[in-house]
Order: sequence, then C-alpha cells, then structure tokens
Amino acid sequence: MHVGIAGEVRCVVTKADGTVKTDTGFQKNLILNQGLEFFGGGYGSSMFNNCVIGAGNSEPVVTQNRLDSFLAIAGASGFAKETDYVADGSNTYKTNRTGSYKFSGLGSINISEIGLASTGTTESNYYLCTRALIKDALGEPTTISLSGDEVLQVHYRIWQVFDTTDKDELINVKDGAGGLVAYKATHRLAAVGHPFSKYGAIVGMPFGAVPAGGYSEYNNFTTFSSGLVDLTTKQSDRDRLGVLSPNDYVIAPYIPLSNKRQVTFNFELTKGNGDIRTIYVPVTMGIFQIRYGTVDGDNPLTKTDKETLSIPLEFSWGRYEGEL
Repeated sequence: MHVGIAGEVRCVVTKADGTVKTDTGFQKNLILNQGLEFFGGGYGSSMFNNCVIGAGNSEPVVTQNRLDSFLAIAGASGFAKETDYVADGSNTYKTNRTGSYKFSGLGSINISEIGLASTGTTESNYYLCTRALIKDALGEPTTISLSGDEVLQVHYRIWQVFDTTDKDELINVKDGAGGLVAYKATHRLAAVGHPFSKYGAIVGMPFGAVPAGGYSEYNNFTTFSSGLVDLTTKQSDRDRLGVLSPNDYVIAPYIPLSNKRQVTFNFELTKGNGDIRTIYVPVTMGIFQIRYGTVDGDNPLTKTDKETLSIPLEFSWGRYEGEL
C-alpha cells in the first residue's frame, strides 16, 4: 500500500495597515530526502512543527538538509485541511493539510527560500523536510522584501495522494498443520472523504497508527465478516468480528532510506474469531480495507478460539510528481 507525498507553499506579506503587499499564491515545494526519512519516524511528531525562512538562492535538490542562508524560524499558528473526494476519472484521491506561520518584527530583510522543519527551534538544530525558492508570477526565483512593520504569513500545504484502484496480491497462510494455503488479498481505500475518518488530520505525521480520539470506530484496526465496500465508507459494525488495541500490533523498525514500514497484526485466542473476510486498517499513511479469499474457492480466513493469527502488511511512501 503506497501513498504519494507532495508540497506547496504560499507567502503573503501584509503592511501595517492590513493591506496585502505581496501574495505569491501556492507554488510547488520539494520534499527532500530528509523529508521522506521523517515519515520513517524519529524526527519529530509532525512535519508542520516549524517553518524556516532564508536568503539563499541555490536550486532546491533532494539531498539538501539546510537552507542556504538561515534567517528565522516560527512555529505553526493554525491548521486547515481538505478531505473531499470527487470521482473525476483520475483514479486518485488527494487530501491535504495546511499549516500557517507568522513572521514579524524581523526588521528589514530579504527572503528568497523557505522550508518546513519537523524538529528544532534554532539555526543550528532544525531538521529540514522541505525546501522551495520563492517565485514570481512567471515561475522565476524572486525575493520578498520585508520591512520592520510588515508581516509575512506563510501557508505550507502537504498532500497525500492515493491510487483509488483495487490492488491484488497473492499470499500464503499457514494452515496450522505445516502446510500453506494460497489466498488472494485485495486492497482498497476506505472511508475516503468521510467526515468521521482522519484523512487530512494525519497528513504530515510519521508512520504509525491513526491517533485515538473522535469517532473510535473509524480509528481502530478491525476484522469483519463482510466483504469490500465502496471506498467512501467502511464495513457495518454489525459485521464486526474483533477490534485490536495498540498492544496487538507490532511496527517493525524502520530501515533507513527504505521509505516503507511493516506492521504485523496479532490476533490472540479471544480476538477476531469467525470467518474473516476483510480487515479495516487505519494508519497515518492511509486508511485501507483488505479482502481475503482462498485462491481455490474464495473462502475467507477462518479463526477459532484455539488459534492465533498474525497478518503482516507493508506500507510505503514517495514523492508525488503529478498535478495537484
């Protein structure tokens, strides 16, 4: 299961009287290699933690880890998200989160580069995830001049982009007697655009389970006896077989530069018993439903209170280069 990551940034300068002096509109922003590594974990809780501005002008490249010429850093002052889904024939679902940052009282400075930092609060310790040069209406690098009484408002938007088509894979399941049974697993997005799911809110977080809170039925790893449903919803709770707690799954250590994590879901003797047709999997890299059926006969996974069941899943991420 894969998600594409992309970024945009908008800079707005307002004068002391509140009138707008400069508005760049949203422009493409490069996700650095460090930004992709951030999602593996260990570099802060959110890519949106801080925004950094500078005066450098080198062309952004994925291997950079600092601004050319650091000027200032600011924490997020507010957030917005977009989660609506429109079936437009593109076979994609695009959701985003925007963090806003305010820079003021910096004196007279010239700003030409900008980025997001997931950790750090000073020039010496920030972890840079994204970088962009500020550009004019023609797409050429430019400089924003900020005087002492003017305010720079930065709006940084990170996107998650998903392929909405079903994906099939073949897996082998141990039968408890030393043999293997071949199953087809079909992956599909779930709860896309649904107001109770956490699409949008989870954008910019490192890989992990969807945070608790809100409508818990949309945030739990769950097994169901029913099959796949439309990607805009989830299975009915009346078909629910079992719910896993955080103690019931293990996230394997991140391998540097791999841009993927593996999670193993462990069903103990008392959990998930019955004919398991689908599982509902909400993680910060997307919310998925997975249907299981034997290659021979399309039978569901069957589990009793005398058996345990472990299901490993892999999630990956990378830059999205298409239109937003």
